Amino acid sequence: MTSRPRPAGRRLFVTVLMLFALPGLAQAWQSNPQQVAQDGASGPATEAQEERIPTGQLPREADILSSTDLDGYPIDINFVGTDIRDVSRFFSQLTGLNVVVDPDLSGPVTVRLFDVPWDIAFEAILKSHRFGYQVDDNIVRIASLGTLAAEAGDRATLAEQRELAAELETTAIRLSYADAAEMQLVVEAQLTQRGEVIVDVRTNSLIIKDTPGAISEVNELIVALDIAAPQVLIESRIVETTKNFSRSLGIQWGFGAVADAAHGNTTGLVFPNDLSFVGNNNIAGGTQSTGIGGVPFAVNLPATNPTAGVALTMGSILDTFRLDVALSAMEEEGRGKIISSPKVTAQDNVPASIESGRRIPVQTLIDNTASITFINANLSLEVTPQITAEHTVMLDIVVDKSEPDFGNQVLGIPTIFTRRAVTQLLVRDGGTTVIGGIFQMSATEDEKRVPFLHRVPLLGSLFKSRDTEQQNNELLIFITPRILEQ
Repeated sequence: MTSRPRPAGRRLFVTVLMLFALPGLAQAWQSNPQQVAQDGASGPATEAQEERIPTGQLPREADILSSTDLDGYPIDINFVGTDIRDVSRFFSQLTGLNVVVDPDLSGPVTVRLFDVPWDIAFEAILKSHRFGYQVDDNIVRIASLGTLAAEAGDRATLAEQRELAAELETTAIRLSYADAAEMQLVVEAQLTQRGEVIVDVRTNSLIIKDTPGAISEVNELIVALDIAAPQVLIESRIVETTKNFSRSLGIQWGFGAVADAAHGNTTGLVFPNDLSFVGNNNIAGGTQSTGIGGVPFAVNLPATNPTAGVALTMGSILDTFRLDVALSAMEEEGRGKIISSPKVTAQDNVPASIESGRRIPVQTLIDNTASITFINANLSLEVTPQITAEHTVMLDIVVDKSEPDFGNQVLGIPTIFTRRAVTQLLVRDGGTTVIGGIFQMSATEDEKRVPFLHRVPLLGSLFKSRDTEQQNNELLIFITPRILEQ
């Protein structure tokens, strides 16, 4: 029970001492209970008794007995062997309520309570003697629990008999927003035993036949339920960013040397009298296999798809020795950003979806019978919103971003690159939240080299080339619901 605020001026301390062995005091109480309460009171009871409840507030004390949310002002009482009829008159005098007592109400009351709301004390005393009360405006009737239960049953039986005897009426109620077939189950639960309801699908109406009272209650219920359902605009933003970086460094060099009589330089030996020494590499590459001087490259490790290069050729005066060197390089960096923003408007608690993309046909052969099945590769948004009492939105949501990958095919059919999020979340009206994210990073390094020679300190770089590639992909999915004003 929740206590209401109790002003200090309303606090009442009443101590009543009524000894069963002192019939004179009991007789005096019956003749003048207010005087006895004052004579037997302790402390400021006389001032409290002078603080009477204004006549205009009397029904409020009856409301306290009828409500579970209100408490009466606190009192202290002490009854010893006091007849329960006298106790009832005491509470009548205390609160200003009109108390009617059944003839079978009797029995002594011995109780001592401190700082207890008067209504709780009143109920506790009656329950200890298996009595109850019934409030009618400013009149409180006290009777045994069996009597009150029997009267309640009689009233229910009488109401049921009146209902069975009442004439039936027929009315048609046309619904504006609710579906009549769905509303039929709700209405049937409110009808009497004699009532019935029929659905007219063409006009979305309910034809109800029942007593006037039942029809009135059903009509009030339909007015409360047949309202326009609020709508929610759901916006999804799918942001996909990519970053690519690649670098390739290559080297090519070759040499040629000759010693013969034509160039005025021989080995001085009988055999071999002349000598020719040329580097050679016949591996095909994107760059020519010979240098500027036409000397074949001994080390041919050019950059992949080079964007820049430097070539150098050096030779002696008689061209008996020639060295060709070519350096090539390539560096590439790319950034991309793709934003997809599907939107859909849905009614409260009604699923909605939107999609855009491709349907890829796939042929299957079963028992020599060919059939075509279509597979979706598209951007889709499926959502069911529910507006809460706090004006937030509960979402059951499925976001799918699928794309055909024509670079990877099976029997001519591209594979499907799928990114999908399925979740349930709570978002405030107009708020934005991230429901999912995927981050992918790949890095590769390739090195082409000449065996053993690439390990030579300092000179090892002349016998190898490097390719570096990095790729970053990031996917984020944002959701923003907005409740639309009707």
